[in-house]
Amino acid sequence: MASSRARLGRALRPVLPGIVLLLAWELGALYLFDARFLGQPSKIIVSFVDHAMHPRIWRHVWVSLSEILFGYAIGVVIGAALGYALGVRESWARLFEPYVIILNGIPKVAIAPLLIVVFGIGLASKVAIVASLVMFLMFYGVYGGIRTIDADFIYQARIMGVNRLGEIRHVVLPAIMPNVLVAMKTSAVYAVIGAVIGEFIAAQAGLGYFILDASGTFNVTDIWVGVAYLMIVLFALTGLIGFAERRLLRWLPRKTIG
Repeated sequence: MASSRARLGRALRPVLPGIVLLLAWELGALYLFDARFLGQPSKIIVSFVDHAMHPRIWRHVWVSLSEILFGYAIGVVIGAALGYALGVRESWARLFEPYVIILNGIPKVAIAPLLIVVFGIGLASKVAIVASLVMFLMFYGVYGGIRTIDADFIYQARIMGVNRLGEIRHVVLPAIMPNVLVAMKTSAVYAVIGAVIGEFIAAQAGLGYFILDASGTFNVTDIWVGVAYLMIVLFALTGLIGFAERRLLRWLPRKTIG
């Protein structure tokens, strides 16, 4: 019984700050400030449930989710491939790394309208915006991971007769996997941001479009409803990555400070 109570306490602990914040927000909306400007949690929850009962919001969720997942997958693959290619080729790194830095330094908000002009206002332009945000994070995750591998491990694997694919599987991937998973988790946040940026600029559907439409009518409650659905999408995506992280890094000892 005591162990069950302890497990329940550990499970509820991360929720407590959120509950306290919502209660403070609710009391503030009742007594301290005008809820028309900052919203009120009780009304947001009611509106959230009401929207969940109608198919319109799920169309917006599906559009945004499609943009995020396709763009995320493309960005991860391209970024990982570029990071590996430059990480294992010193001459390529010296030649192309300055261009990667320059391209990464360009604000994606600035090039988002250009991508929409090129790819249109549909799915393709949002996928391109998301991929452009994700791929640089993945590039540096893989590139930085490879550059920190101890060369002695590679030499020892070659002495043991391991071929190139064996090096990647048994040496490179385990060494860079923590960096890769951190980059993937961080990229998930930027994938959601990229989809919303694209939908703010030009879209016919999506949660960003839903939020922009609500802001045009000064409907603060629905703005928060759209944000809440975006948060659910983000938590689901990062949760999947976290599950993969726990499975793939079971061999890595957990270190704590303090």
